[in-house]
Amino acid sequence: MKLYNKAVLFGLMATPIVLMGCLKDKDYDDHNIQSVRTRGDQQIVSVGLTAYSTGNFKQYSLEDLTTQQTLDLIPITLAGSSKPASEDIKVDVILNPALIGDYNATNGTIHQDAPTNLYTVVNPVAAGGGFVVTIPKGSYQGFLTVKLVPHNFIGHDYAIAIQLSKVENSGYLVSSNTGTGIAAIGVKNKYDAVYKLRIKTTGWAAYGIADGVTGDYADAFWFVTAGSNSNSFYNPTSGFADLQPALTSAGGETGFGATTPLFTFDPVSDSLLSVTNSTADDGRGRKLKKNDTVRGSKYDPATKNIYAAYIMSQNGRPDQYIYDTLTYVSARP
Repeated sequence: MKLYNKAVLFGLMATPIVLMGCLKDKDYDDHNIQSVRTRGDQQIVSVGLTAYSTGNFKQYSLEDLTTQQTLDLIPITLAGSSKPASEDIKVDVILNPALIGDYNATNGTIHQDAPTNLYTVVNPVAAGGGFVVTIPKGSYQGFLTVKLVPHNFIGHDYAIAIQLSKVENSGYLVSSNTGTGIAAIGVKNKYDAVYKLRIKTTGWAAYGIADGVTGDYADAFWFVTAGSNSNSFYNPTSGFADLQPALTSAGGETGFGATTPLFTFDPVSDSLLSVTNSTADDGRGRKLKKNDTVRGSKYDPATKNIYAAYIMSQNGRPDQYIYDTLTYVSARP
């Protein structure tokens, strides 16, 4: 993501420039709509917040600045094509707050539609309402760009949701799978930092997971703001990204698919209130919950270390007990 003020830093991986995977567009396949291009690559326009998921949700964590920042917030991409845009592609985008409510209902989150007096959309206004995002000739993406003061977002779980309404140029399709997206905007909370992870797991020895053994992850972990008092793991140097980490019985590092722990703290006492799985169920029924039989799950403001005991369950398996110690290393870049 391009930042016009380099003092603002975002906490998750950079937005992918090109989404080259083949996107299934149901309306097109069912012949409800038709592309006027009869040759060459199929030209599909999508919201490009996530590279490998149709969920299209992304949490941004800003530095606490009191000056106005200009942010390229939501990328609009030309997908399904092996070549960049051959012309300036103008895409009409509308705000759709209802998407936030749907996301909250599915994921158990509490994001709110960002009040429009807290930000200004820089893009031109579309003739039919909404805004125009231009994918420039020779590029794969354009941006919905906003101006805002990050400090005004402290203590809130605000988000901006958009929907692609149409492409003004002829010969392009709006993806029915990834034609919407949500960007959540927060300011880094006090738990947000770089940590070293020491972990112990018990219960899944039969599945090749270390049992009753405490071990260290070689790489540092980011503990990224996901809300005013909630955070998620992110490992910037491994292929496991935000997945629940573990060690194998052979001592190797691993991560569990469709399992993204969301840690929520009491902002006053700093005790851990809950641990939940913020990734939708993929059929295995993987769930996370705080282990209430263990005392001391908390953030320690004196050392800035975090202690978390929680349980992972899955259909057809015994519970796996997880004990994390996150030792503070530094502020997160």
